[in-house]
Amino acid sequence: METGRIFILVLATVLVAVWIVLIRKYDGVYETMVQSIDSKQYKYPELFTIGFALMKFFKIDSKSRRARKRIKEIAEVQGKRYAEYYFYVINAAKWTYGFTILVFFVLLGALGNAPIAALLGIVLSGLVMWYVEELLNDKLEEKREELLADMPQMLSKLTLLVNSGMVVREAWKKVADGGERELYKEMQLTVQEMENGIAELEAYRNFADRCAIKQIRRFASTMIQNMQKGNAEISYFLKELSDEMWEEKKHLVKRKGEAANSKLLIPTAMIFIGILIMIMVPAFLSMNM
Repeated sequence: METGRIFILVLATVLVAVWIVLIRKYDGVYETMVQSIDSKQYKYPELFTIGFALMKFFKIDSKSRRARKRIKEIAEVQGKRYAEYYFYVINAAKWTYGFTILVFFVLLGALGNAPIAALLGIVLSGLVMWYVEELLNDKLEEKREELLADMPQMLSKLTLLVNSGMVVREAWKKVADGGERELYKEMQLTVQEMENGIAELEAYRNFADRCAIKQIRRFASTMIQNMQKGNAEISYFLKELSDEMWEEKKHLVKRKGEAANSKLLIPTAMIFIGILIMIMVPAFLSMNM
């Protein structure tokens, strides 16, 4: 028992010392990165020196295959220009929060002679690190679902304008100015790129990269191919894709309804169990009396 107490005291001392050293030693090294972090988006950014230092120690950077895949996902939410920056910020947040929670609970366990607190700290640390990553996944999923939901209406408008004789570029601009949701913002950005001198076809490719769902990639790819051939079949293609997307939207709404029903099962079951307990406990008490 005494050996276990000594071990947790030593562990707590080492972890606290490491935490302090990381703050002191690397404060100036990562000062610029820390100051650029939005404190409304990430709490306690002044501590992120710890996360950046741990990333350096564990050799976590943007060069690995997994990191490049994650940066590509981040680009869908934060934009391609700032994707790599947010990759480092998200990882710094993850490691900072995780390590700080671990140190706190191990120290708590040492002071209170409660080794279970250290185990709890390990679990909570892992959960917090997972949660930081999940926040981005939730934003990514939300954006993809919104893009998919708005695509049928956008295609219907674009098809109508192209069939009326308007050139694709002007029709695109008119549709883009007609909404404020994510899909229309991405279309507006495409218009800005074309106005700034980027080739029309390249701007459409960038649009597909930013929106990165297979339906939009197919739309952009086929539209580019048709434009390269002279726009002969583009109105037919837009009409066909528009019909397909309306059908897919119906299926999406149905799937979301089914998912919502399944999520309600857990709280419903908990309420049912609670009601059973409220009924059965008084009954057992009265029988014992």
